[in-house]
Amino acid sequence: MNINALRNFVAQDHELIDLVAVDSALKALANNYAERQLEIPEWIGEKTAEIDTVINAAVKAERLAELKKIKAQESALMDRGEKRATLAARREALEKLLI
Repeated sequence: MNINALRNFVAQDHELIDLVAVDSALKALANNYAERQLEIPEWIGEKTAEIDTVINAAVKAERLAELKKIKAQESALMDRGEKRATLAARREALEKLLI
């Protein structure tokens, strides 16, 4: 990826794999500047921070989706009594939060 592509990269328009690749390229570029004792251009830090934020949000969304799937699978494996007890516990917890 060339410098202009890195500089103009819009994080929100890409998939996680692209974000990680660009993040790695930016960090390698910053490390190269640092090793040569050169001042790291400001846009590199800004772009790295932007991409890091988007990566963290994407990872969180993936984990929440997986958690939702696991909860649905667990719920499907419960019998009626277990489901009733789980719902009652959740209802009680919500009622306490509303008091």
